[in-house]
Amino acid sequence: MFIKMDNLKKILEVLNDLIRINKDREAGYSKISRDLTPAEHNLRSAFERKAQESRNNISQLEHIAEELNEQLPGDYSEEIDGHEKDRFGRIYRMWSEVKDFFTGKDRSSVLKSCSDGEEKAKACYENALNEVELPRDIYSLIDAQKTSLDASKREITELAKLTN
Repeated sequence: MFIKMDNLKKILEVLNDLIRINKDREAGYSKISRDLTPAEHNLRSAFERKAQESRNNISQLEHIAEELNEQLPGDYSEEIDGHEKDRFGRIYRMWSEVKDFFTGKDRSSVLKSCSDGEEKAKACYENALNEVELPRDIYSLIDAQKTSLDASKREITELAKLTN
């Protein structure tokens, strides 16, 4: 698959932003899962599934990013691996406004925060799909992950209804 150099750099930035978002999401769900009481096992298992979902997303996105990174000439690759990688892209900045969404102690505020976070993550994915021209296979992967976030949002909404 041939991708123009400028577009390749943009795609890598988008992928790195989605990786960061999923790392934050995984850390948040793992933390909140650990904070739940044994009586809240239904929430714990749901949050553990969401953390695992993010770990899977990270793995898939990192695999694609590594493949694309190999297409970069040495000087461009070093630029991406160096200071460029530490710079946050627009999609991640959009997410970082709510990355600490796992707040609150009672179940209803936790679930509300999680629902808001899932909505924001979904919006970040939608922006990623529109940010840059993506090859079909990458578009399909990001779209599938976004669809999974839609399902996650619905599950969180249902759990919130059950706890009220």
